[in-house]
Amino acid sequence: MRKTRIVFIGTRTWELTSQHLDYFVKHDANIVAFVESPLENIVSTTSGESSYKNIHDVATELDIPIYCPQTPRDPEFLDTLREIAPDIIIVVGYQFYLPEALLNIPPMGVVNFHTSLLPRHCGRHPGFLTIWYGDKETGMTVHFMDAGLDTGDIMYQNKVPVLPGDTVDSLYKRIWDSCEPIVKTLLDDLDNNAVPRIPQDPEQYIYNYELDECDFELDFRQTAQLLKNRSDMMPGKFFFVHQNEKYFIKSCSLVEESLFTRNFRLRVPFVFREKLTFVTPRLWLQIEKVIKDGNEVDPMTLIDTSSLKTVK
Repeated sequence: MRKTRIVFIGTRTWELTSQHLDYFVKHDANIVAFVESPLENIVSTTSGESSYKNIHDVATELDIPIYCPQTPRDPEFLDTLREIAPDIIIVVGYQFYLPEALLNIPPMGVVNFHTSLLPRHCGRHPGFLTIWYGDKETGMTVHFMDAGLDTGDIMYQNKVPVLPGDTVDSLYKRIWDSCEPIVKTLLDDLDNNAVPRIPQDPEQYIYNYELDECDFELDFRQTAQLLKNRSDMMPGKFFFVHQNEKYFIKSCSLVEESLFTRNFRLRVPFVFREKLTFVTPRLWLQIEKVIKDGNEVDPMTLIDTSSLKTVK
């Protein structure tokens, strides 16, 4: 067992927590207590499925105490943490803002695992917004926590590519599957008092706010490839509006645009090769299947195409 005393904080229903906890246990982390988030009002863009044991089950199996405060600001909970006297607190998937009173408890600080390349995509849903923005790479950042939101000094980062057709789950899996070496390095460096600290560049800081319905509406001022990537990551969640009706995209594809004309109107569909098509700044986007009123259908059967322009 390693010498650095760790309190591990996470969320029972999150694969982020469960998979990384497995790495910590596998590499003999000296976890002296667990803290888990209450299960109410958990917000996530992942499927929620996990092949790893959750934090509560691991705590039970290892006979390590676990706490579930309704808020990390609770004075009684903070007193309990002080009595436990951890050297460091590790946070892997937790939705609450940690108060300064908690950050000051462990002498080695509080460390967070954040699934993006900080300072890009701080805050919530970093995988979703990595794809939404069209980033070509992402990864995991391990950083110290301070009074800001994901603004503390960086310890480690790894990088993976973002691939066409990625869902939020597939992107997260690629990142998290690559993180075991980071966990081992962190544990080694903690025991050797050799943890690196690299300040973040505030000029590169991008914070992700909570998602809104407008984030799921396709903006045809963006390229067809970006819009397809967005639709592919959560099929049936992104939509376009035509004649005040919402059509949720189940399947779409890219098509090379005709070079003989650019006389199209933004957001107004046309028919190309018997499929509903939208012009974008780069390539055309064809809508193959949509969901309307809970049913998967061919969009050509829902829209009056007699008034639409046809391109051959």
